Amino acid sequence: MIVPALLTATDRQGRADAGATQALVDRLAPHVDGFLVWGSTGEAVAFAPEEREALLADIQVPGRLWVGVGDESLALARRHAEAAVAHGADVLLAMPPRFYERALDSAAFRAYFEGLAEVGEVWMYHVPVFTKAAFPVEVVVELARHPRITGIKDSSGEMARLEHYRRFAPGLRVFTGSGTTLPAAVASGAAGAILAVANLAPRLYAEVFRQAAAGQLDPMLAGLAYELAARVARGGIPLLKQSLRHLGLPVGYPRAPLPETSLAWPEMQPLLERLAEEGWLL
Repeated sequence: MIVPALLTATDRQGRADAGATQALVDRLAPHVDGFLVWGSTGEAVAFAPEEREALLADIQVPGRLWVGVGDESLALARRHAEAAVAHGADVLLAMPPRFYERALDSAAFRAYFEGLAEVGEVWMYHVPVFTKAAFPVEVVVELARHPRITGIKDSSGEMARLEHYRRFAPGLRVFTGSGTTLPAAVASGAAGAILAVANLAPRLYAEVFRQAAAGQLDPMLAGLAYELAARVARGGIPLLKQSLRHLGLPVGYPRAPLPETSLAWPEMQPLLERLAEEGWLL
């Protein structure tokens, strides 16, 4: 199951562009199993709550819909969550608060995630590359006992964490957020993947997932998927948006202060040409 962590298309003034975002959704829809809107790839932290709600109101997303709702307080996160549910979210994806990490104990994590679970179905989101904060596996296992906290997107790339979830939280649905470790995540029981790079080559990662689940992974294909995911991980949103603009999709530019273009583009362009020749690009 492959789900793109959807980019938020923007105009030249950095405003969310619902029409261009919808165009990207429509291009992706035949190749994916759902969408995550307002995740980290969607630049959620750079947009105000009313901007985030307005985009949800103005786009139509087929299939299962995850909406990112994490924030630094339960009150703000609930505001995002209530808006998301009002506009059709099936799942609320919440990273833990991180600014006051040193003050957060297991009771604080419970208060935050259980408070969100009063609004809708919740998945946890572990993305240490951005949060720079710990999310102890013991806390994840404890939260997984809640009937409305049903899954986790783990973008750490740490297979030991996935094995811990499989052993100690067997009912928890686990999706990886790491394209570079997708085959290993499948081997560790991941039921799907929510990937930034799926904005660009969704069928490639769907095929790698299918082959890995069947135990028949083509090493050449796995290597290609790894190389693309690694480049996108290094270049981030600027490189991903630049790549999609290169394909003719009007996704716009990252919101400042992110740069409009990526220094990694000269290395990315030949890889895109190879992917295009092999028919993997969106």
